[in-house]
Amino acid sequence: MGQGGVRLLLAMSMILAALVVAGSAQASTCASRVLADWRDGRIDGTYPVACYREALAALPEDVRVYSSAEDDIIRALQDRLETRSAPAAEGAERTDAGGSTSPLLVVALTLVGLVAAGSLAASLR
Repeated sequence: MGQGGVRLLLAMSMILAALVVAGSAQASTCASRVLADWRDGRIDGTYPVACYREALAALPEDVRVYSSAEDDIIRALQDRLETRSAPAAEGAERTDAGGSTSPLLVVALTLVGLVAAGSLAASLR
């Protein structure tokens, strides 16, 4: 592999790392919004289903044990799931994409595939 190929591989690796960091920052922001909303003892906002699940996973152990945070977040998640399924049960179209795949994840996986294909092509030469 020539020096240009190494530079390209290095650049693609750096871009991929930046996308992974940005994706994890976005995920932590989503969970932190739910936890910040709960701080007064109730969840007033409505969030994508994935945010509730991430908040449950990110819940510190002391908060989980000594507060009602886990129960409150689970209750809010159940309410959210019920409101998502209610229009579908009535025959209406579901327009909420709250639990969909992150565009950053799609881009990151595409880049991984391209880097892998390029590495394979370079090694076969």
